Amino acid sequence: MKQTRILLLTISTLLFFCASCDKTDLTPAYINITYDDVNGCIDVSRFNEMHDLNFDSEQLEALTQHTFTHVNVYVNNKNLGCWPLPCKVPVLDINNVDSSTLIILPAFRQTGMSNTVQGYPFLNVLRQKVMLKRGETYHITQNPLSYIYSPYASFPYFETFSNSSSFSPTDTSGSTLTFQPTTEDGRKVGKILLNDQNGLNFDVISNGITLPIYNYYVYLEITYKTESNMEVGLKMSTDNTPNSIHQLGGIYPTNGEWKTIYFNLGSVLLGYHLTGSSWTEANIVLTGIGAKGKDTHFYIDNIKVIYEPSA
Repeated sequence: MKQTRILLLTISTLLFFCASCDKTDLTPAYINITYDDVNGCIDVSRFNEMHDLNFDSEQLEALTQHTFTHVNVYVNNKNLGCWPLPCKVPVLDINNVDSSTLIILPAFRQTGMSNTVQGYPFLNVLRQKVMLKRGETYHITQNPLSYIYSPYASFPYFETFSNSSSFSPTDTSGSTLTFQPTTEDGRKVGKILLNDQNGLNFDVISNGITLPIYNYYVYLEITYKTESNMEVGLKMSTDNTPNSIHQLGGIYPTNGEWKTIYFNLGSVLLGYHLTGSSWTEANIVLTGIGAKGKDTHFYIDNIKVIYEPSA
C-alpha cells in the first residue's frame, strides 16, 4: 500500500511538471519558390556603369539568361539546405511577431550532373525581411527577387552570334563548317546544319581567351539547343603540346528545349599550370556529329566565360 502511494505521488508530480511546461509549437511556415521566381530576375540596368563596360542590348539580355535548377535557402542565418525548383521549404525556427531574414541563392547542376549542384557565385547576396507565420505559406512573388552581378565579375569571352561568329573550323578538322548567325525561336543564335550535303561532322574553335590561373570559379556557360551530341573542350596550347585539348564534357540532345550548361574551368587551368605548362591563352573547342539521310541542327544562343579576380 505504501509503495502504491509513492508511485501515485511520483506520477502526480510528473504530470504537474509536464502540465506546467511551455509547449513548443512545431507547426512550420512554408516558403514557396517557383522556377520563374529565380530565373529571369537579374537586373542589368546599371551593369555597364558598375563594370565600366559597354555591352550592347543583346549582350545585356544574354546576361539575364540562366537555367538555375536549385536554390540554397537561409532563414535567420540558418542553412535550410539546397532545394530543386519548384519547392516548398518548411521553416520551424520563427515566431509570428518578428520578421525573418531570408536569403535565396540560385544554384545549378555543374556540367549538367544532378550530384554536382553549385551555387552561382557571381551574383550579389540578396537579403530580404519577410513575415513568416506558422501554418501559412509565403510566396516569393509577394516580394520578387532581384539580383545584380558582382561589380568584380569579369567577362574575358562573350559571344552572342548577333552579327558574326568568333568560331572557325579547326586546322585539324576535315570539315569547313562553322556557326553562322541566324534567328531561331526569336533568338539571334549561331547555327550549324549537318546533313549529307554539308557534311556529317564539325569541329570548330573560338578566338583566343586570356584566363586567370588561380581563380577557383572560372565558368564557361553555354546556352544551346541541339539535335545530337556535342562535345566541349578547352585547347591549352603549350610549346610541347600545341594542339592539346582538355575534354570538359558532353552536351546531349535537348528535345527542342533551350538549356544552359556550366563548366568550372578553375581546376583545369590550375592543373595545367602546376604541371609546368607555359600556356598564355585558351580556346573553346566544340565538335558535333550528325547522321546520314537526315538534317541535324545545332544552335548556340550565348557563350560566355566569367570569373572574379582573386583578392
